[in-house]
Amino acid sequence: MSYVKFATFLVAFVFGWNALALTAVAQDAPVLLTIEIDADAPTPTRLELTRQDLVDLPVMEFATQTNWTSGTPKFTGVALLDLLSSLNVESGTLELVAINDYSVRVDVEDPTNAGAMIAYLMDDEVMTPRDKGPLWLVYNFDAHKDYRTETIFSRSIWQLDRINISR
Repeated sequence: MSYVKFATFLVAFVFGWNALALTAVAQDAPVLLTIEIDADAPTPTRLELTRQDLVDLPVMEFATQTNWTSGTPKFTGVALLDLLSSLNVESGTLELVAINDYSVRVDVEDPTNAGAMIAYLMDDEVMTPRDKGPLWLVYNFDAHKDYRTETIFSRSIWQLDRINISR
């Protein structure tokens, strides 16, 4: 069995077929998000997701005011909980890391994760690093007062490019 076939089988066996769908990276598509599962283990599982991989997951949309934008932009992306579910991650700690190495830690079971989205569009436009992209972990701040705290504001990490998951 070739290494590629073995790795494909291993990802499907350990993390389920949903995770397998996330491992297919088009050769010419840039990687937007790198995920390491069991990041503290000697051999973590590494997934490299393209924009298409994220778009293929269930879509979440909301419009919300933020401390960093004017007006009420509309965000489109994947719910953090949907991404974690597709990877069969139900517990542990997430370390979310930005291009500039800013990082935040979030408990997987934190109830405020229900309002979090990894946005890949703002006002139906692709976000560049100049405008907080290509990915931004953003909360629906207008939906609930629990999302309007300093803790949640500090977790709203833009220019997101890596997630390390420790279980």
